[in-house]
Amino acid sequence: MSTLMDDIAKTIREGVDTVVEKTEELTKMGKIKVDIINVKRNVEKNFAELGGKVYHLIVEEDTNQIASNNEVKDLLEKIKVLEVKLDEKNTEMENVKHKKAAEEEKPEIVA
Repeated sequence: MSTLMDDIAKTIREGVDTVVEKTEELTKMGKIKVDIINVKRNVEKNFAELGGKVYHLIVEEDTNQIASNNEVKDLLEKIKVLEVKLDEKNTEMENVKHKKAAEEEKPEIVA
């Protein structure tokens, strides 16, 4: 009877460990997805601001000054930084997915 209870307890512990592991993994992936959404939103905001600035320069017939305008340069630099950050977040997400896939492929060793 003791062995049956030990087997049940062991199975329950393994199940709880698996649930905790999956929850941590999904939480990490969810956080990365939220970060990606926020970065994309910031990229869109900066593109809209850049478009507005370029529009005003064109309307003012100051098209020669677009590339040399400090505000335009600042917005372009912000967008470049955000794009790098977005690439990093996408890489981070892929790493989590690959780690998950690698762990699922490991053969389970039964003692």
